[in-house]
Amino acid sequence: MRAVWPSVFVLAACGGDDAGMAPDAGPDPNATPKQFCVQETNRYRAMNSKPALTESTQLETYADTGAMVDFNGSPHQHFSSTNGGGIAFAENECPHWNLGQSGGDMKSLVGMCIAAFYAEGPGSDYSTHGHYINMMGPYATLGCGIYMSGSEVTIIQDYGN
Repeated sequence: MRAVWPSVFVLAACGGDDAGMAPDAGPDPNATPKQFCVQETNRYRAMNSKPALTESTQLETYADTGAMVDFNGSPHQHFSSTNGGGIAFAENECPHWNLGQSGGDMKSLVGMCIAAFYAEGPGSDYSTHGHYINMMGPYATLGCGIYMSGSEVTIIQDYGN
C-alpha cells in the first residue's frame, strides 16, 4: 500500500493494551528524527497525563529492522513474525509515506505520522483507535525506526516495558 499525506494515508497498529516532556517544553531542535519521534510522542502523552517514555536503543534497532522488512513486505510483518522480538509489545506504523508531502523534511514527516496516530482519539475499538491506544498505553520505553527508499518512507514506533 502507498500512503500519501494529507489526502490519503494508510496507518497500521498492532499489539497493545489500553491503559514526558512537559507540554510547555519545545522539541529539541538538534534532535534526530528518531529522537523527535520519542519527544513528540511524549508531548502527546503529557497532554493526556501519561508518563513519558524512555528512548530505547534496543527498540530503535528492532524498529529500524521492522521498517526495512515492512517497507519491502506488509505492515507489521516483522512485528508479527517475531512476536515483537520479545521486547516490543505494541507497534504503530506509517508505511510508504512520501517525504515530499513534508517538503522533504524527515522530522516534519515523523510529526505528521504521529499526529495521525493521535488524531484517532480515545476509544475502545482497536480497529479505529489502535494507534492512539498504543500511544497512550502502559508502556515505559519507545524505539522509533525509519526506512527510506527514494522518496518513500516507512516509520515505525515499537513500545516496550
